[in-house]
Amino acid sequence: MERSRLTDWKFLFAMNKIRRVALTEYLNAVRSKAFIIGVLMLPVIMAASVAVQVFAQKKTDLTPRRFAVLDRSGQLYAVLAAKAKSRNDWLHTNDASVSVEMKGQRLKMDLPKQPEFVPEEFKPTGDDEKAAELQLSERVRRKELFAFVIIGRNVLARGATNHMELLYHTQTPTFQELPNWLDSTLNAEIRERRFTAAGVDSQQVRLLSQSVPLQRLGLAEKKTSGEVVAAKRDNPIATHAVPIGAMMLLFMTVMSSAPALLNTVLEEKMAKISEVLLASVSPFQLMLGKLVGTVMVSFTLSTFYLAGVAWMLWKFDQLGNVPGQLFAWFFLFQLLALLIFGSMFIAVGAACSEIRDAQNLMMPVMMTIMLPMMTW
Repeated sequence: MERSRLTDWKFLFAMNKIRRVALTEYLNAVRSKAFIIGVLMLPVIMAASVAVQVFAQKKTDLTPRRFAVLDRSGQLYAVLAAKAKSRNDWLHTNDASVSVEMKGQRLKMDLPKQPEFVPEEFKPTGDDEKAAELQLSERVRRKELFAFVIIGRNVLARGATNHMELLYHTQTPTFQELPNWLDSTLNAEIRERRFTAAGVDSQQVRLLSQSVPLQRLGLAEKKTSGEVVAAKRDNPIATHAVPIGAMMLLFMTVMSSAPALLNTVLEEKMAKISEVLLASVSPFQLMLGKLVGTVMVSFTLSTFYLAGVAWMLWKFDQLGNVPGQLFAWFFLFQLLALLIFGSMFIAVGAACSEIRDAQNLMMPVMMTIMLPMMTW
């Protein structure tokens, strides 16, 4: 009996030491100016990133994209020029924006502006196809043209599967709007002409081949009163945006807290502070106290950020798309991640005596932390 009581007293005494170490680490962290600045910097950085995106959107290069068309079929350039003119007129006359309804209010969101497409017909002087391609390429290099398109002679032939009948050449392959527009416009006209040549009503074909959209729903539920609640439609915000946002926030909170353990342990070893501390507590109690203190600091950060996220979701009437139990699961996964990765950083700090050695061992730990994000 006396031995059992002695064991209990030793356990309580050890827990009290761990609690004191954890509380000291926590208070030293949250009372510092760096912690306050770090808490405030995240919303500032997010607001700045949104502002940069808005500014970059307004500074979009709207220079008309002039492109040449070498139409060897002799039948598609006129249609392409007419479609380009209609598109340019639509850009000038229509308001490029969409309206989104939130909490009974309609918010107007501007869409990114797009440049005009200006085609010009190119007629080669001879039959040398390579010479014509070289001539157009030189004009692109001199910035006279943005791109050029070569339409093959047999592009309208029934069953033509030659992948060289439509060729798009440019020096700026990252600009996708023009080739995407050319692809859809030319292929739509080619299909219409093939239907006409075959004596098939293209409108009837479109009606018969119209796809039926697949609606994604959840599961039906039954209330305690016996009433059956119909399944709700799948919400893309709850399905995709919420998991991605939670994963990024979890990664950010772990990365802002766990690596500090390595620096703390290493600095105390280099300054001989750990020798003084180990005279009062055991190494296990010291390291566990530091780990618990880091968990408390990370939980404080998450509480601030999740409260801000919840307020924003409520403001835009999207809080119902986030399951309530998700917040509890977030803190549970955060606790597990901090215990696992925090222990790794503590082990690295305890195993090294110089910062240079710790930096070499940081890479495996960092790759382990980033592995879940790479495989998501």
